[in-house]
Amino acid sequence: MEAAVVSVSEGAIGSLLGKLGDLLAGNYNLLKEAIDDIVSLKAELESMRAFLERMSEADEEPDKQAKCWANEVRDLSYDIEDSVDDFMRSVECESNSKPSGFLKGFIHRTMNLLTTMNSQHKIAKEFRGLKRRVVEASERRMRYKIDDAVFKPNNTPIDIHLLALYEDKSGLVGIGGMRDELIKLMVGEEDVSTQQMKVLSILGFGGLGKTTLANQIYRKLMCKFECGAFVSVSQKPNIRNIFRRMLSEVGYEAPEGTNMDIWAEDELISALRKFLTDKRYFIVIDDVWDETAWNVIRCALPKNSKGSMVITTTRIDTVARACCSNQRDYVYKMKSLSHKDSRKLFFKRVFGSEDACPLYLEEVSAQILKRCGGLPLAIVTISSLLASEQSKLKEHWEHIMDSLAPNFEVKPTLEGMRKILNLSYINLPHYLKTCMLYLCIYPEDYIIKKNDLVRQWVAQGFVSKAHGRDPENVAEGYFNELINRSIIQPADTDRYNEVLSCRLHDMMLDLIIHKCREDNFITATDDIQAMIGLPDKVRRLSLNLDGIIDGTVLETIRLLQVRALARFGASAYAPPLLKFKHLRVLALEFSCGNHQEIIDLTGMSHLFQLRYLKIEADCKIVLPNNIRGLEQLETLELGAYGLEVPSDVIHLQGLLHLIIPSETNLPGGIGNMKSLCTLHAFHVGLNPIDNIRDLGDLTNLRDLRICFAKLEALDDMERRQRLDVLRCSLEKLCNLRYLLTDSKISSTYALNPLSTSPCLLRRLQRLWVFSRVPVWIGELHNLFDLDLAVEVLENDIGILAQLQSLSHLKLHIEGTPKAEDKLVICGTGFPVLKAFRLSSKKISELTFEAGAMPSVQELDIRLDSHYGTYPMGIKHLLSLKNIHVKLWVLSLLDDGFSWIMYGQKRILRAKHLRCYFRCTYKQSQGCKAIRRVQRTDNDTESFHIMYDFKHTCNHTLPQPGQEQSVQVPQLM
Repeated sequence: MEAAVVSVSEGAIGSLLGKLGDLLAGNYNLLKEAIDDIVSLKAELESMRAFLERMSEADEEPDKQAKCWANEVRDLSYDIEDSVDDFMRSVECESNSKPSGFLKGFIHRTMNLLTTMNSQHKIAKEFRGLKRRVVEASERRMRYKIDDAVFKPNNTPIDIHLLALYEDKSGLVGIGGMRDELIKLMVGEEDVSTQQMKVLSILGFGGLGKTTLANQIYRKLMCKFECGAFVSVSQKPNIRNIFRRMLSEVGYEAPEGTNMDIWAEDELISALRKFLTDKRYFIVIDDVWDETAWNVIRCALPKNSKGSMVITTTRIDTVARACCSNQRDYVYKMKSLSHKDSRKLFFKRVFGSEDACPLYLEEVSAQILKRCGGLPLAIVTISSLLASEQSKLKEHWEHIMDSLAPNFEVKPTLEGMRKILNLSYINLPHYLKTCMLYLCIYPEDYIIKKNDLVRQWVAQGFVSKAHGRDPENVAEGYFNELINRSIIQPADTDRYNEVLSCRLHDMMLDLIIHKCREDNFITATDDIQAMIGLPDKVRRLSLNLDGIIDGTVLETIRLLQVRALARFGASAYAPPLLKFKHLRVLALEFSCGNHQEIIDLTGMSHLFQLRYLKIEADCKIVLPNNIRGLEQLETLELGAYGLEVPSDVIHLQGLLHLIIPSETNLPGGIGNMKSLCTLHAFHVGLNPIDNIRDLGDLTNLRDLRICFAKLEALDDMERRQRLDVLRCSLEKLCNLRYLLTDSKISSTYALNPLSTSPCLLRRLQRLWVFSRVPVWIGELHNLFDLDLAVEVLENDIGILAQLQSLSHLKLHIEGTPKAEDKLVICGTGFPVLKAFRLSSKKISELTFEAGAMPSVQELDIRLDSHYGTYPMGIKHLLSLKNIHVKLWVLSLLDDGFSWIMYGQKRILRAKHLRCYFRCTYKQSQGCKAIRRVQRTDNDTESFHIMYDFKHTCNHTLPQPGQEQSVQVPQLM
């Protein structure tokens, strides 16, 4: 485990060196001896940093002597940086407090002359002492000959095409058979809609793939159910959060004006039971650790005769049996991967193909696989490590094999798995090790947002400024590398295949906690009492607190040196912010469930080093009236509704990201925040009109989210004035990349479109309904996502077709329908479009010509016109995978089914096809009235046809869930 401290120490020196450079370059009137000491100090630290980087990149772990020396350097770096921060802060405060006026200025300068020499000598003495400590550490390094260690640098470049690799590892080798076996057990030959509720529990050691298997069953069967949810429990579950997430995922909508965040457990259970009682639902409860948690959760799952299903996953046999009410037939004990499947997963990850392994690596590969014991997590971890190596030296593979526990395949243990996962850590580049350890700041099973993580890495000084690149872009590269190396797992991805959030496997978290505890990198606890008597200074503190907390304990601990503070949980306890001084990161999450609770955070106003501040709460938060002292702040995110933004936020000149609830007003003068890159959300209806005008001065804005809610409540003149001013401001934002809206504005109030456009725009979500497609949209050569609403399309489709980067298009045509309105997608244009969604009450005929949209994979057509017919030419969309169609048709005839199926095998490799008809029912020969047609073949995963009859039908319709076949003629 010694390698961790090397990376931690190197990370501590990195930010310090930058500050020493600033100290030398700044106008601080230092004595020459102090300057000489700082120059010498900086040189020594640069030498130490280079040496620590070599240690971090070595294949061999350092010995105990080297570890002790690295520990010393780490603490020394932290202490020096704190001293430098205090000095620079005192100078800045002194310069800001100079009095105005001749007489006052004369008196101030006279007093300053009397104290300057004493202050300068004191500063020089302090730096001389710091230099002495560094020199002693350097001499100790030479005295014990730490440099004599043999280093083998690992400068392996990383392939960051993370999604392809992630799909490879989760390409579910060996899962298909287990999935189908369990589906047969749960569904059998019976009609699923008439079964009693069943509970299946998947049991197995950590890393066997229980969650992956449950997820595959969920994805395969979910189409047969009315609603579903997939939630994780973890060792220390927050039951209220679990219920809230279940309600959200099953599609529950709370009554208007209701705040679910403040509901107690019994209210959440009652809402879930009521919502699910008459529905066929499918719920997965992942990672259950004790019977008590399950007994509470099952109270919210009503037993009905709708064929509902529940799957739980656990490592504990007694818990598995309790979940299934001791029905052993429904406890499935996970099996390790077979040798064949292990080989397939391993070689596909390392070489891209099972047959690409060189002969000279066959034997050592077999030994590595044997020691992985058929555990997917172990195989993926080791194969990810080997895949990152450019050279495939047999000696290196043998070294990896020797590092694995020889008996792991016989009896998997936590220590054995930790040793396997540790190999991934040892072989990380030095710049990634600190970033990986920082993941310990989050609790188990927490969904970690990418933006939060990368901005905290930057705030902590973990990210180097590489060749003038934006540090956040560099940090995103680090995030992608950790995904690629299987250190973290994607949790949510958007439709552009970008990972938005991640989670950490609990066994990987166990490894990180072990390292952080060993090297005092992060102190994470859910029991403040456990912090009493800690021998080391706490550098980063993570609190996961529930219930009533005795706040006096934390008051007795020295907290001045803490650099990051994160608190989570249902407690209303707020840490004593006045006890902190050098915080760079402050992340506070309160889910106490009592909206009457008042949490006082006014003590943060003195945190002059704070760079990242995020607050989420379901209760009332009191912020300081004055936050101008947070002069280093780069990210401010407030997630508590009813919160007032401090009036002097406009004076935070370094603020880059401002994220506030959509119905929050901003103080006047936002034009002063010239550095702002992100603004979520700007409320056009609430903000003063001067703020809407000043929005145009924020020319560094890249990401803007606008809210139009409540705009329609204003009188017509004011509404039009605000929209006119907004349009003028948007035309000035030349660096804008993302322009989104939280709510749609009625076309009745839309004014003229932009006369010019932000030419760098990459994503545009409709601002309002345009009369026609604006010409300036054709100039957006970087645009990849467009959501556009127009009154009339006519021939303007050509403007959109010429956009060479456009990959996702949502087109809404909202004019009055006419029988002659037609849309033809020609065989040219839209070269890279992957997803096309069209909704219209106007279009009567839609045709795709040969060669149209050659890359489109997803098609979503929603035509609600009385003149509507079936879209023609879909067979020309040769890359199509997913089809979703909603139509208004005059009658449901056999030709409708023929259009959908277009000749059975001419399904064009579509994986999912869903069609919904809204129609009047007329007599038709040979056409059966159906609720659902379920087609199962090798090409199509799900195939559904739904109807919505608008007039009374004389025929008896089947009940929901009943399936009927239909004979389809070969057409199209």
